[in-house]
Amino acid sequence: PTETTLASLRRRYAAISGLVALLGAILGWLLAGWLTRPVVRLTQAAEHVASTGELDMSVETRGSDETSRLAQAFSSMLGALHESRMRQRMLVQDAGHELRTPVTSIRTNVDVLRRHPNLDGEDRSKVLDDLHSEVTQVSTMVEELVLLASGDLEEDDSPGVVRLDDLIKVAADRTSRRFACKVSVDIEPTSINGSARGLDRAISNLLNNACKFSPSGSPIEVALKDGRVTVRDHGPGIEAGDLPHVFQRFYRATAARTQPGSGLGLAIVDQVVRSHGGTAFAENHPGGGAIVGFSLPADRTVVEER
Repeated sequence: PTETTLASLRRRYAAISGLVALLGAILGWLLAGWLTRPVVRLTQAAEHVASTGELDMSVETRGSDETSRLAQAFSSMLGALHESRMRQRMLVQDAGHELRTPVTSIRTNVDVLRRHPNLDGEDRSKVLDDLHSEVTQVSTMVEELVLLASGDLEEDDSPGVVRLDDLIKVAADRTSRRFACKVSVDIEPTSINGSARGLDRAISNLLNNACKFSPSGSPIEVALKDGRVTVRDHGPGIEAGDLPHVFQRFYRATAARTQPGSGLGLAIVDQVVRSHGGTAFAENHPGGGAIVGFSLPADRTVVEER
């Protein structure tokens, strides 16, 4: 009886051990599947993006473990890439639309010169002047498109401390000589940690824009106080409906449609300022004219004693 009992116990022990091993294997398989499921989803998503190029998707995440955070980071990366692609696509579409008019005008003028090689002096001079103007516009637009698309006006390879007041003085002098417009300056010594090249371009674009709209002989007023740069002109101002859009690429306010330009100057200002953590703004002055400028964050600017 004792041997029979022991044999029975051994059989039960073996059966229970086998059952426990089987349950352990099943639980291990289920646990491994549960743990690797997010990784499998990530792998499938990455393979889908690689094979289709589609970026408008996200990976489902649950919980707060490292794998879930990785999935969230992957989804955020896809979102950023999708947004960047859409911006590039819009830039190309806008550029094609805006370049169509001057290129058509250039083609027309060239055809006139080819069909009429003996065009009299005055008419020929008008056609050549028009050609020069259109080529200059296209050249400027292409240059600014490259700057916007490449982001070269954001942070330099070697950003450093920049004297904002010195940049304004140099830009004001350059603008005065180039456009024969008077620029008055009221600035305080201010340093900022940033890109000298980008900030110089932003300030120059503001001054060039103001000179285009100010009547001959009226001053352009530039001020710098507490990290806030303002450029005022004495032109017609900006219509209320145009104010929210003046920093958009290729947007031409009503008063600007008769003026030469690419419609990209203020968009570049906005890009440079945002890369420095600041904000660009445009408003009308109560006494007439427009004020366009930008403000920089206090933690990046240092106002020095005169």
